[in-house]
Amino acid sequence: MNNGINYKLGEVCEIRSGYSGNQLLSKKGLKVSRIETISGHKVNLERVGYVAPFESSENYKLQVGDILFSNINSVEYIGNTAFIDKDYNLYHGMNLLRLTPNNMVVIPFYLYLLLNTNRMLNRFKTVCNKAVSQASINQTELGKTVVQIPDINAQKQICELYQALYDKLESEKYANSLFQKQKQYLLRQMFI
Repeated sequence: MNNGINYKLGEVCEIRSGYSGNQLLSKKGLKVSRIETISGHKVNLERVGYVAPFESSENYKLQVGDILFSNINSVEYIGNTAFIDKDYNLYHGMNLLRLTPNNMVVIPFYLYLLLNTNRMLNRFKTVCNKAVSQASINQTELGKTVVQIPDINAQKQICELYQALYDKLESEKYANSLFQKQKQYLLRQMFI
């Protein structure tokens, strides 16, 4: 199997900053991503911010296949990502970078998987600018990161394998939650 071609990250995806407008205190307006939104490596709609609608808001609307990347955080969380797997009606907010992969070169889910390898996460921790309580990676430095991209067929096979593993994990979590509910029900019945 071909090992792939080396690219700079900036060659396989567009890297953009988020909207930096003032957030609203109420839960009205446009939902925007924040660092907390992706803390669990997936989108958590319970942890979004809100901003008033603005003129160029559609330019910030997240699309399926986008990847949110934590570029300002504590060192241990630099490089934390979330894959936009469906339309969340969510807009790209500040303190996260939006990576929009070039579908002709890389499958978005494959790039997401690649960015979460130990090799890449260690690289991000190495190249980030460290301050007292936070670290950061700027867009230019991130764009210089070298990634090895195999051909599309190899990417598809890897994505299918990981998707099957994720699906299995989700079904196991669901089954476990049903067993927990059944256990609680039986415990309550014992003491009636």
